[in-house]
Amino acid sequence: MLNLINLLDYSSGEALCSDLAPVLKMVGIVYWGIMVAVPIILIIIGMMDMAKAVAEKSEDDIKKAQNKLIKRAIAAVIVFLIGVIVSVIMNLVGHNEYKTCMECITGPFGKECKALVKDAND
Repeated sequence: MLNLINLLDYSSGEALCSDLAPVLKMVGIVYWGIMVAVPIILIIIGMMDMAKAVAEKSEDDIKKAQNKLIKRAIAAVIVFLIGVIVSVIMNLVGHNEYKTCMECITGPFGKECKALVKDAND
């Protein structure tokens, strides 16, 4: 079972990762949800604003909605890329033993993470 007080007593990263696997999987699911849902929501809201402005047939409203759509699209790309950049940095900086921890964060539905969670539950 996970003992949060003695996390610093682990001599290897793999033992720590296997004990933290259920928590890391939950973090990975939230991370995946943010990377997928936020950009989609931002783009849909921007498209709705644009459709509303086009229906009103006002040039000013169309320009404003167009600017909002561009800003939201840029924000969606940034939200998506932040996760990718963090993953790349963690893979470059992280020690080889802790790469198994990243498997549950970057791929919470993958085989490696399922195996770690199963080992943690045993």
